[in-house]
Amino acid sequence: MRLKVALTSTTAAGLALMAMPAAAQTAPTAAQAAEPLSGPDRDPTKEILVIGIRGSVATASAKKKDAKQIVDSVVSEDAGKLPDNNVVEALSRVTGVQIDRARGQGQSLTIRGLDGVQTTINGNETSLGAGRALDLSVIPAELVKSIDVYKTRTADQVEGSIAGTVNVQLRRPLELKEGWTLAGSVRGAWDENSKKISPYASALIGKRFDTGIGEIGFLVNAALTKTFYQETYIESESPDAAPNLPNVVVPYRAQYGLEAGNVRSPSINAVVQWQANDDLDFVFEGGYIGSREQRSVDRIFTLNREGGVAYSNVELMPDGVTARKLTVSRATPNAALPVFIDGQYNSNYSDLYTTNFETHWRSDRAQVNVSAQYNWSKAGNYFVQQILQPTGLTSFTVDFASQQYNGGVPSITLNGANLSNPANYGVERFQDNSGGSSNKEFVSQVDVTLKLSENSLLRSLQTGARFSQRITSNYYGYRDGFPRVNGARAPLTGFPGGSEAALTGPKIDGVDTLQWYRIPGATVLDNIDAIRAYIQKTNPGNAARFASEKPAGDLGQTFASEENRWAMFAQLSYAFDMLFPVDGLLGVRYVNTWGTSSSFNYRPGDASNGFQDIIQPSPGRGNYEDILPSATATIHFTPKAQLRLSYTTNVQRPGFYDIRPFYYAETRANPPIIFSGNPDLKPQTEHAFDASAEYYFGRGGQLTLAAYYKKASNFLYYDRVQALDLTAYGLPGQAGFVEQQRNAGDGTFIGIEGTAQSFFDFLPGILRNFGASINGSYVAKARVEYPYPEDFPGAFDSLNTSKWTANAALFYDTPTFSSRVAFNYRSPYRGGIWYPNPEYSWYQDNTYRLDAAVNYTPVKFMTLSIEGGNLLGNDVYRYFGQNNLLPLGVRLQARTVQASARFRF
Repeated sequence: MRLKVALTSTTAAGLALMAMPAAAQTAPTAAQAAEPLSGPDRDPTKEILVIGIRGSVATASAKKKDAKQIVDSVVSEDAGKLPDNNVVEALSRVTGVQIDRARGQGQSLTIRGLDGVQTTINGNETSLGAGRALDLSVIPAELVKSIDVYKTRTADQVEGSIAGTVNVQLRRPLELKEGWTLAGSVRGAWDENSKKISPYASALIGKRFDTGIGEIGFLVNAALTKTFYQETYIESESPDAAPNLPNVVVPYRAQYGLEAGNVRSPSINAVVQWQANDDLDFVFEGGYIGSREQRSVDRIFTLNREGGVAYSNVELMPDGVTARKLTVSRATPNAALPVFIDGQYNSNYSDLYTTNFETHWRSDRAQVNVSAQYNWSKAGNYFVQQILQPTGLTSFTVDFASQQYNGGVPSITLNGANLSNPANYGVERFQDNSGGSSNKEFVSQVDVTLKLSENSLLRSLQTGARFSQRITSNYYGYRDGFPRVNGARAPLTGFPGGSEAALTGPKIDGVDTLQWYRIPGATVLDNIDAIRAYIQKTNPGNAARFASEKPAGDLGQTFASEENRWAMFAQLSYAFDMLFPVDGLLGVRYVNTWGTSSSFNYRPGDASNGFQDIIQPSPGRGNYEDILPSATATIHFTPKAQLRLSYTTNVQRPGFYDIRPFYYAETRANPPIIFSGNPDLKPQTEHAFDASAEYYFGRGGQLTLAAYYKKASNFLYYDRVQALDLTAYGLPGQAGFVEQQRNAGDGTFIGIEGTAQSFFDFLPGILRNFGASINGSYVAKARVEYPYPEDFPGAFDSLNTSKWTANAALFYDTPTFSSRVAFNYRSPYRGGIWYPNPEYSWYQDNTYRLDAAVNYTPVKFMTLSIEGGNLLGNDVYRYFGQNNLLPLGVRLQARTVQASARFRF
């Protein structure tokens, strides 16, 4: 971690101008194009509770046109009404954004093919637990005013991600109408998999009023949501060479599974604003975002590369290397076949508390902004797992590419086992684990803007400073118990909760799957005290580990870190006329990051210390310096047509977990293996060049075409490499292997994206209420130099990057009735790297989604809606290798229908 990184300024290459329609238009002057000294909009007649599709589209288009950065936005159609159920879902149709869905809703996103997206709330950097960002899926859409996706950054914005930034803007009271505002919504969403209704509710109350000391407003906005989900999957995993099948690649596991649960998300935001006079205002803000999830996972699986088995009836895929089908039987008469039943139950929680104070002072020639934030959060989980093994099994057959599902899925046949009798199961193992993280973060910042001139080259100077401190920690512990009765696996029926064992298993139309017994996960959790006592009785070797209520901490997963950042920036606003008016920004940001971290080093003991682990505390410290220049220029051909050019730099620091100063030396292996954090990880850095040609017309109409080139360095890659000297790990003179997160090489990203949208105001009659939007992105190059030979297709494919993404939507909008139909397409992408055999990294096939919504406003204060999601029933299908060397499997996604009522007064 002792390193220094500097991003230096680079001369931007000339970019060709793109012609845009300009008939009967007049170019603005440079004075008109220059951005005025900013200040809050205090028009008392303006109510920013946007109602309707047309209003939301027009507001988002105006934000994009006026921004100094390249940004796309989603704006709420109404109080408590984004187009989707959470922030990630709402961004799925933004140009250049790609999302992944799981467990009933959008979970993660990338911007222009890069993950690790930075998150801010009201412009303030916000993180959860020991992570670098906030899980956007836990923010209910009902709480959000708008969402901005920043694809470039200016010097006044906090650094933190080479992908970009998602800013969630919550409502504030002085944006409301004068007097009282009361709004809210209730909604129920039904999905075909869980067969349950997910309830959602929100309420907003606010007041804006004049007093003797100025205008004051307060607002409280709260939401409570509960999302039920159920997903069935058939998958295999981790293909590699089998030890006793020379030159044949076999997936480690094949499985049928069922995942079900619910996520409850309470949230609230409270704001007080005070506009003392035209020159001075204050903001006091506090919020809470929580999440509570109960998740059960039930699966039956085969392990296909274990020792002590015999293979027969082996069939290969067309490549002659990858196993398509095989039968596994005992190599010796008394050997157990590796077929297991796994029942898991997870209880996850997170709590994020945010506070924010701002004050803004302005005069004719100056503006000063001062703010401070203090946030704190906790996240954690408790997990229980039962692993059962059926008796009577003589052999099993796995067809890894059966055609029971389009594209191919694994098919498992068990020979000799009777799964319909709970007496035919033994308990192989019980595990529970507990983990959590905490975070405290303080930030203070100040910036000053000075107006330099009205008409000369330099219009304003902005400068500022920011200090932040994060104190974060993480813990994790687990334990395994192996209950044995008379030397055999404990019978399922005698295990605590075994009397409630029930059949389960996936049901997929046209696919032959299995049903099996297990104890429901919630029942296991309810019987945890009895299970701990049972393990102590039937597994004396682990009795001490199960004497406590929760597992002891795993020292390798436990760390505490403190990170401090000091940043300064300066930014000049300029404008001039040269054939056309040009304005923009020239800026630089300096950041010094320093901190400490503590964890543990340990290795197994030997006879000399009674085979007790040898444990040592392990401190670490580090320092980064970054210089981040940026430059923008906007050429205004007409008041409606412009070309935006940008050069930006950014830095993305490694996660606290990855840089913890920990290692575990497994000295019982021959040769030794070191599992380690990596305090020497370098931050990822980027230089990006962007050009965006934009034409705006009508109310919300736009035609845009953008291109970008991004060069990034120090991508991360988890790997095991040979080390000739393990002295640094307490093993002088010994050679072995070190397994840890490492920096890979550089990455190059080149792409184009475009948008066309308009309401058809020029058409007669009812047709003028229609509108349409289409956008698409094409990633021409997304290449990362990983540390292995480029000797197979897709070796250097970037992770999570689809070459094509497209969205199309048709709108109809009147004050009484509105509707929307939207289609989303995403092409295949590489989802991960299987480091023992990267050629078999997994890919996700193309996905498409059709959604529709209808809104009816029978009276001014109420809107009724019905919406359908995933109407085409698209599922998540995956495979191994860019050339589809072998199917991985499928995860079924639900169609959804939801109805809602929204009110406003």
